[in-house]
Amino acid sequence: MDQLRLADDAVGGWLQLPGPATAELVGSVGYDFVCVDTQHGLIGDDALFPMLQALAATGTPSLVRVSHNALDVIGRALDRGAAGVVVPLVESVEEAAAAVAACHYPPRGTRSYGPTRVAWGDADVLAPGLCAVMIETAAGLAALPGILQVDGVDAVFVGPSDLALGTGRALAGQDEDPSYDELLASITAQCAAAGVPVGIYCASPAHVHRFRSLGFTWFAGPAEGALLRAAARTALRESR
Repeated sequence: MDQLRLADDAVGGWLQLPGPATAELVGSVGYDFVCVDTQHGLIGDDALFPMLQALAATGTPSLVRVSHNALDVIGRALDRGAAGVVVPLVESVEEAAAAVAACHYPPRGTRSYGPTRVAWGDADVLAPGLCAVMIETAAGLAALPGILQVDGVDAVFVGPSDLALGTGRALAGQDEDPSYDELLASITAQCAAAGVPVGIYCASPAHVHRFRSLGFTWFAGPAEGALLRAAARTALRESR
């Protein structure tokens, strides 16, 4: 599997629908990585494993957005072969440190040894998984300076919708709110100063270009379900 890089203007895919065929299809496109969403997606533990296998068959590195910041769910994602995890709703230095610890075996961390699929190949079974923590609440935003100092936080990932809601903004009209862009730029500036890659979910290619101009260094999305629905609606409209 290709090495996962998040600091080189990486553009990734996003999976929310269960199924290895869809994962293989998206993985074959040429994305720098693909994130499997087990937080808001419809993907459970049983579906995750074959989806990671399908992505591996394409050579595309995989991330898993876990359902929550917990040792067991992070360990299961890494044991199944994910190159790293995206941990949602991180709001403090302590929570960031816990996410990092879950990605590392002792003595550095708390991950339980049982690599399962990782041990089937030639990979270093003791290598830690990449740890990306999500900043998407007012509390997380306030804690960001300290979070960026946590050793082992490999990347930051912004959830733009939750961040908008958490800072008193409406979901509609985010693209036309200069103060929101200023808020996002303040996040990217802090991450740049700390030397930490900072990514964001993108609902469209236009969002990628907009967020790139604000200093983001890696991008994920839109989800395959949204792409499929948009294509289906376009095909129906053009067929009438």
